[in-house]
Amino acid sequence: MVREHKLRKQTPWPKPDGWESYGFHQIRHHFKCRAYAHDQTKRLLTEEDWKVFQTAYKAIVDETATFDDPVSPSMGYTLVDGPPPYYAKHSYGKGRGLFASRNIKKGELVHDGFTSDIKFPDGMSWRRFIFSLPRDRACDQVDWTWTQRKDDGKFGIFSAINISILLNSGDEDSINISPESPVSSKFYATRDIKRGEELLYDYDIYDTVWNEVGL
Repeated sequence: MVREHKLRKQTPWPKPDGWESYGFHQIRHHFKCRAYAHDQTKRLLTEEDWKVFQTAYKAIVDETATFDDPVSPSMGYTLVDGPPPYYAKHSYGKGRGLFASRNIKKGELVHDGFTSDIKFPDGMSWRRFIFSLPRDRACDQVDWTWTQRKDDGKFGIFSAINISILLNSGDEDSINISPESPVSSKFYATRDIKRGEELLYDYDIYDTVWNEVGL
C-alpha cells in the first residue's frame, strides 16, 4: 500500500555558495534527490504543484510562456482533440507511472512532446529554475529533465509540466511506445496496448550529455 505524503507548504532551500557553476550531478546531490527518487511513497502531484512549476518557468525561463491548455496537467495536455490516452498512478517498483486509459492500436500516436515539453535555452536558466523550487519539486524536475539532440544537431535541455513526464523506462520485452527517432518527441505504440497496461519506452533513446548543455 502506498502511503500518501502529507501535503505541506515548502519553501526553496538556500542557495549554496557557487551554485551558479554547479553541474547536474552536484545539483542532484545538493537536494539529496537520490533518496527522493527511490522513495516509493511519493504522492501524485496536485494542481497546486503543477502551478508551482508553471509560475517558476514563466518568471525565470520564458516570460512569454502560456499555460492555458483546457486539459489539466494532471490529465496531460491536448493531444489532437482531447487528453492523451493515459492516466497517472503508482507503478510497483517504479514510483509514479502512466497507464493506458483505453486500448491503443499499434502505430497510434500516444504522446507528442513537441506540444507538451518545455525547453531551457541554456544550463544557467535551468539552474535558476531548479534553485527557485521547493526541495521535493526541485528533485522532481531534476529527475525529469533530459538532454536531446535537436534537428540542428545541437543538444537541448527538456522537461515537462504535466503527467506526460511520468513515463517510465522498460526493458526490451516490456517497451510498448517509442519515438520515431532520437531527435523526435512523438511517441507511437509499437504494438497493441491493452487498457490498464503501463506505458514504457527506452530512456536510452536520448543521449545524456550534460556537459554539452552547460551542466
